[in-house]
Parts: sequence; C-alpha cells; structure tokens
Amino acid sequence: MQSRTEQAPASPQRDAVAADPWSRLAQARTAEQLCQAWLPVLCSLLTRPHSGLLLLQDQDGSYAPAAVWPGDTDLSYLGDIAQEALVQRKGVVRAGEAGAPTRFAYPLDGGDALFGVVVVELSASTEATLGQAMRLLHWGVGWLIDLHNRRALAHQETRLARSSFLFDLTLAALAESDFQKAALAVVNRLAQQFGCHQVQLGLEHGKTVRVVAVSHSANFDEKANLVNLAALAMNEAFDQRAIVTLPEPEQGATLITAALRAYAAETGSTALCAVPLEAANEVVAVWLLERDAPFTAADCESLETLGLAMAPILQLQRTAEESLLRHGQRAWQRTLRQVTDTSRPGAKLLAITVVLLLAVLAWYPADFRVGARASVEGAVQRVAAAPFQGYIREAPVRAGDVVRQGQVLAVLEDKDLKLERLRWESELEVSVRKEREAMAKADRVALRLASAQANQARAQLELTLEKLGRVQVTAPFDGIVVQGDLSQQLGSPVDQGKVLFELAPLDAWRVILKVDERDIAHVRAGQAGELALTSLPGVVAPLKVRRVTPVSAAEEGRNYFRVEAELQTDAGKAPPPLRPGMEGVGKIEAGERSLLWIWTHRFTDWLRLKSWEWLP
Repeated sequence: MQSRTEQAPASPQRDAVAADPWSRLAQARTAEQLCQAWLPVLCSLLTRPHSGLLLLQDQDGSYAPAAVWPGDTDLSYLGDIAQEALVQRKGVVRAGEAGAPTRFAYPLDGGDALFGVVVVELSASTEATLGQAMRLLHWGVGWLIDLHNRRALAHQETRLARSSFLFDLTLAALAESDFQKAALAVVNRLAQQFGCHQVQLGLEHGKTVRVVAVSHSANFDEKANLVNLAALAMNEAFDQRAIVTLPEPEQGATLITAALRAYAAETGSTALCAVPLEAANEVVAVWLLERDAPFTAADCESLETLGLAMAPILQLQRTAEESLLRHGQRAWQRTLRQVTDTSRPGAKLLAITVVLLLAVLAWYPADFRVGARASVEGAVQRVAAAPFQGYIREAPVRAGDVVRQGQVLAVLEDKDLKLERLRWESELEVSVRKEREAMAKADRVALRLASAQANQARAQLELTLEKLGRVQVTAPFDGIVVQGDLSQQLGSPVDQGKVLFELAPLDAWRVILKVDERDIAHVRAGQAGELALTSLPGVVAPLKVRRVTPVSAAEEGRNYFRVEAELQTDAGKAPPPLRPGMEGVGKIEAGERSLLWIWTHRFTDWLRLKSWEWLP
C-alpha cells in the first residue's frame, strides 16, 4: 500500500487527454469547461494563431472573459475591437501593418440579443488564411450558440415547471368546497413539491397567527406544545413581513429567528422556512416548511411567488364561508375602526380640515376672472415689398429693430439698371440723331419711325431711372420690424412685389386673447381685465375687451375664440415697453362667484352636459 506522501506516476493516457483540446471539449461537463476547451480547439485549427479571447455576458449585462488562449495572458488590449464588434453587431477585421498581427472579432448572436464576442489574433495572415479563419470561426461559434440555447431552454423549463405547479396549486385550492380542505390540499402539495416532511399553515387572527392546517394530518391538537411553538415561529415572519429561514443566508438582511430556533431545537428540524402571505397589503397567512436540506434563494423566490398568488385565494375562501351577518359586522368594524381609532390621526385631521375648507370656500365670494393665453400685435401693420425683380445687395436691419421713417431697410443690386440706363440713353441719342437726319431730308416716314423709337427709348429710360430711384427700400413710418431678416440672403433673387419686411408702429397695440369655448359665455365686450407678459412678469397692464369674434379656431385639440382687447394707459404713467409677438396670460373680470364654484365650475358644467347627453 502506498504512502499518502508518495505521488502516483503520471498516466501518459491521462496527460494526453488533458493536453488534447478535442478530448477536453468532448469531456466538458460545465459551461466553463466547454468555453475553456473550445477556444484552444479553434486556435489549433487556425494558421499561425497568436492569441484568442472569449467574452461572455454576465447576469448584470457586462462582458467578462470566459476563456483566454494562451492561458495566463493579458489580452486587455483586445477590448477595443471586441467593443467595436458588439456595437456594430458584425465581424470586425483589423489588418496589421509592417508584419504586425491581424485581429478579427466575431459577435455571438443569440437571436434576441448578443451574448458574447470572440477575438482572435493571427501572427501573420493573407487573404486566404484570413478567409479560412473567418469560416472556421463562423463554424465554431455553433458550440457556443448551442450552449446559450441550452441555458435559455433550461431557464424556460424552470419557469414552466414553476408556472405548472402554481396552476396546479391554484386548481387544488379552488376545487375544494371549504377553506379547511383547500388549506390541507395546499400544504400537502407544497410538502411534495419542495421535499418537506411537514408544512403548516397559520392564519392571521387579530394581531397573531393561529395554526389551521398541517400537511399529512387531518386533525391536530391546537393546544399542543409543538403547535404553539410553530405559531410563535410564524409570528416572526408575520411581524417582520419577510421570509425567515433557518439556517440564515450568508448575505442579506439580518432577521429575528429566536422563535424559529426554539422550534427547530424542539423538533430537531435542520432547515425551516417561514413565508408570509400578503393580500391587499396585509399579511393574511403564513407557511412554515420543514425539511432536511437548507432552503436556497431560488426556493425562497419560488415560495414568495406562490404566496403572492395563493394569499388572495385563501383569503377569498375564508371570507366566503362567513355568514352575511359576519360580513356586515366585519365591514362595520373596519369602517368604525378606521374612523375612531388612533391609527391614522393625520388622515382624520386632514378629512376634517378638508370638510371645513370646503364649507368656507362654498360661501366665500371672490372675483371670477377668465384666463386665456394672450399675444401682443400691432394695431396696424405695413409691408415693405420689393419694387422690382432683382437681387439683394444690403440688408442692414432685421426683425426686432426699431426704425425711423425713411430709414433704409434693404438695398437692391443696381448694376444691371445702370447698364440698362446707359443702353437706353445710347438708343435715345441714336433715335434723336435719326430723327434730325430724317427732318433734314424731309423724309416723313423715316421721321415718324425715328420719333417713335426716340419716344420708346425715352420711356424705357424714365422707367429705368424710376427703378434706380427705388433701389433703396425705406421704412414708411416710425416703428419696429415685426418680420423679415435678409442678412442670410444677400445676393439672392427676389420677385417684384415679394414681402421683404413687415412693420408695426410703436404707439398703437392690440391684445389677442384665445378664450376657451368653455369660458366664452362669461366674456362680453367692455369688460375690464389685466395682462401679464412672459417677458415682463412684474408688469401688469390693464386692458379692455373691444370685440368677441363669433368664429372659433381649433388648436391643440380644443376650440378657442379670438377676443380682441385694447390696452388702457393710465394718465401720467408710461406705457409698458411692448413689442409685437410678446406672449403672456390675460385675465378678464367676469363678476363675483364663490371660490368653490370658481375652482369646480368646469367639472360641474362637464358633468351637467354629460348627464343630459346620457339620460334619455
């Protein structure tokens, strides 16, 4: 018999299996072993491989190395090309320069999302070797895709098994005629599903828990010591509203388990789990499960899901067996408790305050004002149009500038007009010379023709001079430029009559209010109001309604009526610095109403209209 300190001679066959990547791939039993064997197999098939890296997605969504070839090699410099392949969702190739290695990356597509990426670096490559490498990589990722699919299938099978058991548990509870039988059926199936030798169900009874069902037992003594200890253990989960397990998990919140430990010491149970069942944000029951193997996090998650589904069913069956008198008594007690107990003093004080406030608001009178969006416009507006067809040479002003009467707004190009003037001057001179020659020769036909040509040239010359005099577009009065900016259109053509600028005077304004159709019935001509602009929030200007247009306009899904108003300037006070296009809020005074009516009249009007529409 060999000593423990002696080492057995290495088996050549075993060393060959360990060194052969194909054997390691065939004998892989876990996902980690498969990945660590797959990458060397892939690299062994490539021509002059330098290094390889396999990144797989973790549960948190990040990508971590699953295999590195050669082993214990720092390949962090391959992270850039791996990131590029993941972002582009396609293969990426980076050819080396001057004998540098060639790198290529291939993302692993699981159908709905990428779950990894493979990066391979070749010492030297040609188009043939690179094409062969891409084909081998495309062939080899089938192993990883199959691994991903098997993982997804296992996850789906687990979820399907849980859903099937939940469905079976729900049917078992609903199939029974009374609550006691339903509770016994539930605990029996729980014991069978989770491998428990006993499962108990406790119901909420006042501020404590009372055991009502024990698996594999139709009858039990409620006053027995073990039943009382089980009820105390359930109370820990009931009071803490959390799953309590024994032994406690290594990580997580620290919970009180004194009663659970006492029950375990009395019964000799090695693993316990108390699960509270919540319905309508209240704990209505508690499960206590006992078995030999510790409860895992997956078991606790499954039990929590089952509890969320079964709690309303058990509560419904429990209340269904109550008499009508008991139902009424429970409802009355719940209402009376909510009104008279001290559990919610803030809510009760708030309700009393709301009632008193409503009473005050219903009797307190206040000014009723109709609010509407408002905009400022000039009382009149003039346009500066292009006098003839041409090109823009200068545009010294733009929208928002204050101009004086006669100030130049824009200048049109006059080179063509000057040439045209020279042309017609020359033609006029020629026609006059021809007219004189015909007069000297007493040739009446030539005289009339030369005279007509001279008149035509004279008329065209006057027209050209008139255009030259209107090259500059000037302001017709003192005001502000409301619209028009030609600074970005210098040299662009304009047609005759095209609107270049819109001007409005600085001393005449009007306010346009968009009143909702629900409030238009309260607005009349002559009513006073106030205007507050967004650009001048601290200035409130008085206004007076001048006209209510009878035509509505649809805007943002509602109908609005256009109401025109004029600003009222107090004597001795300077008017606010208004500009066309300013927007704000206008309020029109429409009499006195109670505050409650002011705040609720729109809803009551809508309710009155709908009731008239629905009633026969």
